[in-house]
Amino acid sequence: MSEEPFLKRWSRRKVAAREGPKPGDEPAAAEEAKVAALDSRSERCDVEPEAGPQEKRELTEADFADVDFDALDAKSDYSRFLQAGVPESIKNKALRQLWMSDALYTTPDPFQDYLHDYTDAAVAVPPGTLKTAYRIGKGFLSDEEVAEWEKLGKPPEATNDATAGAKPAEGSQAAAAATSIGSEPQIAVAPEPADQPEVHALLRQSDVYHAALYPAESNHLVDVAKLSSPDVRFVVARRDGIAAGCGALILGVDGEAELKRMFVAPEARGQRIGSRILDALEASAKAEGVRVIRLETGVRQPESLALYRRHGYTERGPFGTYQRDPLSTFFEKWIA
Repeated sequence: MSEEPFLKRWSRRKVAAREGPKPGDEPAAAEEAKVAALDSRSERCDVEPEAGPQEKRELTEADFADVDFDALDAKSDYSRFLQAGVPESIKNKALRQLWMSDALYTTPDPFQDYLHDYTDAAVAVPPGTLKTAYRIGKGFLSDEEVAEWEKLGKPPEATNDATAGAKPAEGSQAAAAATSIGSEPQIAVAPEPADQPEVHALLRQSDVYHAALYPAESNHLVDVAKLSSPDVRFVVARRDGIAAGCGALILGVDGEAELKRMFVAPEARGQRIGSRILDALEASAKAEGVRVIRLETGVRQPESLALYRRHGYTERGPFGTYQRDPLSTFFEKWIA
């Protein structure tokens, strides 16, 4: 290829084109045309052809048929499922595996002051049936304790001048004393049949409560038919004669037993009813010759976890037919 500069060559060709070919220059002109063609081709090759717009294909679930979702865990790479265009069903399926892979993602932070929702909406019960002894800034107090708290620092209430300084009548004192004694609820825990309307109502409340906290596969609840079996010891806690809580002990083999269906109605909590039910079931276990009591409970029930730990239960791995579940905690207590 000629080393002549491009501009000079281009200028010379324009002049030659205007003047036309000279006699005897045909071979040179032909050669020049070949060189020009080669130069033009070379210049065209130096420029990358622009790629046309590519159509973006919409992703479907079939594009992820190669993924073993059951094998995904906390160490897996989830970037593929978070890209634009990934079907929501695939994204949710992958993130569900991430959520279930490590208790870090499901265990509530115990330092959150307002972690739990104690309103009616939290457990989907009829309005007005759920109460709590918790008072913001005061903790768990009874109504009487709250009233005493609110009286602190305030002057005593004014009395009628006609009755000021008057000594209360003996009958009034006796009535006040009777009211004071009667304000303390009478709680009793005793064996009772599970198949009765009051217990059915408690178990329905328990079902709704657990369904609001855990997916169906993480709820391991037994029904009334099982609670009525000969190998089950079932107790009911009554507050002033009204069923307020229950619990069951399922007897196993070789001195083993399992706690099930421990539940206290929301309006009856804060009165150590759960502890009394647990004490009654442990006493029944000792009478039956049980050596070790085991149980499964959920990680989103800090009150239950604290109850079992206070009573000497220690954490262990899954037992029986239970599988490892980041939403479950397993306990046991040796009593003999």
